[in-house]
Amino acid sequence: MKNVKFKHDIIFIAVILVLALLMWGYMRYIGTDNGDTVVVLQDGREIGHYPLSEDNIYIIAYGEEYNLLMISNGEAFVSDADCPDGLCVKQRAVSKDGESIICLPHKLVIQVEAKEEGELDAVTY
Repeated sequence: MKNVKFKHDIIFIAVILVLALLMWGYMRYIGTDNGDTVVVLQDGREIGHYPLSEDNIYIIAYGEEYNLLMISNGEAFVSDADCPDGLCVKQRAVSKDGESIICLPHKLVIQVEAKEEGELDAVTY
């Protein structure tokens, strides 16, 4: 009886892992649209709104400290920062709607947003 329960547990875990992998793959490669803009929030307030279509470099200051935001080839990433852990620099580039880069020491959130769908401009009968 114990072997049967153990087999059921293994099957259950395998099914959960396969479903999680499928959901991750869908979200990573199919489910999200490319973003249009990068919104920069610091300490909960929006401090910048930049297009992903224009390559540029932005210095985001936090007192005497900084993060260097680069936008290149439709992707945004932090190329340099003077925060103690440097985790924001190690995060991969973001380009899809909803993706973000976070720097906790500088209270910084860099988030990609897609253009909002416009309301209907005509009515069809």
